Amino acid sequence: MNEVRNINLRRRVEDGYVVIINVLILTLLTTFISYAVATPLLSSSRAADDILDSKRALTVASSALDETLYKMKRQMTVMPSETLTLDDVSASVSVSTTFEGRIIQVSAAAEAVERNLRVEVAESEGVSFSYGLQSGRGGFEMSGGAGINGNVYSNGNVIGSGGPWVTGSVTVANGADPSLHQSSSGALPPPNEILFGGQLVWNDVKPQDVAQSFIVSTTTPVTSVRLYIKKYANVWMNDATVRITNNVSGRPGNTTLASATLAANQVTTSFNYLSLPLSSQPTLTPGNTYWIVVDTANSWNSYYILGAAPDVYGSGLAKTGQWGGSSWANTSPSSLDAYFDLYVGGEQGRISGVSIGSSGGDAWAHEVSNSNVTGTIYCQAGSGNNKACDTSRTDPAQQPFPVSDGNIDAWKTEAEAGGVQTGDVTIGPWPNQTASLGPRKIVGNLTVSSGGVLTVNGTLWVTGNIVVSGAGVIKLADSYGGQSGVIVTDGRVSVSGGGQFANNGQSGSYIMVVTTSTCPTGSCSNNPAISVSGGTGSVILNAQKGTINFSGGASAKQATAEKIIMSGGTTVNYETGLADMNFSSGPSGSWSVTSWSEI
Repeated sequence: MNEVRNINLRRRVEDGYVVIINVLILTLLTTFISYAVATPLLSSSRAADDILDSKRALTVASSALDETLYKMKRQMTVMPSETLTLDDVSASVSVSTTFEGRIIQVSAAAEAVERNLRVEVAESEGVSFSYGLQSGRGGFEMSGGAGINGNVYSNGNVIGSGGPWVTGSVTVANGADPSLHQSSSGALPPPNEILFGGQLVWNDVKPQDVAQSFIVSTTTPVTSVRLYIKKYANVWMNDATVRITNNVSGRPGNTTLASATLAANQVTTSFNYLSLPLSSQPTLTPGNTYWIVVDTANSWNSYYILGAAPDVYGSGLAKTGQWGGSSWANTSPSSLDAYFDLYVGGEQGRISGVSIGSSGGDAWAHEVSNSNVTGTIYCQAGSGNNKACDTSRTDPAQQPFPVSDGNIDAWKTEAEAGGVQTGDVTIGPWPNQTASLGPRKIVGNLTVSSGGVLTVNGTLWVTGNIVVSGAGVIKLADSYGGQSGVIVTDGRVSVSGGGQFANNGQSGSYIMVVTTSTCPTGSCSNNPAISVSGGTGSVILNAQKGTINFSGGASAKQATAEKIIMSGGTTVNYETGLADMNFSSGPSGSWSVTSWSEI
């Protein structure tokens, strides 16, 4: 009996072992199956996390880079190294200085994923002045002991009498008073836009170049092109080349008949017409199709925009593509015409009665007469010179002005953002002897006289006239450092009686006074846009739509105007720093990216 119970007990124990073993096997099998199923899911999830972390790291690195570039553009302090944080991701930024500019390196890590960016930047020239004097089609007249220490470039004749002199070279271009021959224009603002020349993100690439076809009905040489253009945001841009090309099977050909440089610093974020004198003046065949091509270097994070409208020009159409290639596409919509003007004809340039080149400068114009030139006389005709014409050079082409209407609009916007002051502003005599202003828009006149001193703290826009007399002084604040400042006026400028403009004592610092006045044309009582008698100091004078009249002992660092008249002991002393000057803000004083890479 006991033996039977023992056998039954053993059987129950053995059965229990079997149950336990079965449970263990089932558990192991379930675990294995679960692991087999879950492993790919976990791997996929981890990969998705890595992709997300990579994007987060790149976003933060790019944001840190953008902030650093913004600080540099705005002349703000940039530390050699710093850490910037966005949410829970940090980016380390290091900035080093090289001979060519600066190198910015950014490293950002999200979890185990790291992204590294490296950018090389160089300080751009911004608005630059390459000549002591530059005049438009009105040319300039010199008399008495007037002189220029530097070079002269004029789109109109240079006529002297009574012994005026220029130490550098004098160049006079052909093409005064050209005629508008072809025009494409429509409603403003333009109902359509043509974007080209860059990209915002990797998968958003704009066409590199844009072209507009046209037909001429004259053999008169083509002298200049005008485009209605703006850019995307205040970011670094590359200059573009505007070409006149032949036509090949309904697209731009690869033969450049004439070209002009479209300076990026003259294109702003608002639409403006930009005039571009051509480097040569081609004679085109009436009835044949030609193309205006805007040829750009594809840029990251930037692009140009042309104003356009459907079917506003009956003798052509716009296309996008890349110059030098054979693939050109229709715009969207396909019937768009870019806004442009095409000019033809003009007069031949002349230099007469000026002593040129005591520092080795040349004379270059279609005709040079009655001039003593130390260097070479490049001309096609002339007499009464100390040398014969060297005819090896073709006549020079017109040069654009250094400041665009878009630049001026940007400075006005900046001034107005600082506040608007209505009514005339008068500084001097006592007790209103000193004052500080800027940035500010003054709706009225600005007068500084009787020893008064106005310190400019930011860009000024004066809607009326500016008068500086009686030893009055307008000077830049110390905060400008080695940068330059701007005063824009819509009225006339008069400097006399010892009045002057002054920098803040630091090298490279200037005041540029810009007027939009067309005087003496219009209701000006025959007064010029800018009248200067007596010393003016560290000033750059700009009257691109009117006349500057220097007399007496007046002086300046640079002058640009539609027409310039110099008499008496007037002297312009050009300084080489003006070729790459930077303003404290506005459309210049920026940095351009020369290299971008991920490392």
